[in-house]
Amino acid sequence: MSSIIDSLAKLAEKFSQKYPVEASGVATLDANARIPTDQAFSTGGSETHKAMGVIDSQHIAIGNTAVLNVFVDLMSYILPADTLDADGKAIRVTMFGSGNNSDTVSLLFSFGSTNITLESGVAILTWMAQVMIIRQGASLQTIGIMMLDDQLTEAFQEDTTEDETSSLVIRCQGKNTNDTSADAIVQNGMIVEILN
Repeated sequence: MSSIIDSLAKLAEKFSQKYPVEASGVATLDANARIPTDQAFSTGGSETHKAMGVIDSQHIAIGNTAVLNVFVDLMSYILPADTLDADGKAIRVTMFGSGNNSDTVSLLFSFGSTNITLESGVAILTWMAQVMIIRQGASLQTIGIMMLDDQLTEAFQEDTTEDETSSLVIRCQGKNTNDTSADAIVQNGMIVEILN
């Protein structure tokens, strides 16, 4: 597990170097954030910033249903409109789970209408994905993903054009690709964080 954490830390460092952000302004607590007012950050100036930290945490395991080759929702969160309200704003989504290793499964991550395949047709025992979404401009984001499981370690990125002035779904879906066994793929947790 420490090698997974080390890999994720390296990806986060690389991503933050490629997309640096300068924060300045007086912080105000966003009504959607779950952080006490005294933990909001302030670095001077006149800009308003959302509080940083966890805005959603799910921990009740959800597995695929007994349907062959159909994606089913595992965990999801609706990101409020304007959460990514300025260039350089970022969120991080960490997801993890398990598989039964006797069935082949596929995993799909969604941000708004953008779907990204995390795994396709593999048998796995454990998995973890960390996704960083950074606003590059109005309706333009870069998504960086680190996917780890007992079959592979992979990092990749994709540019998206989601309208961040609307609420956006963040979702993980799974499917069993070789029979109708339920819980061939299970999501055990998901954490969504505002990074700046």
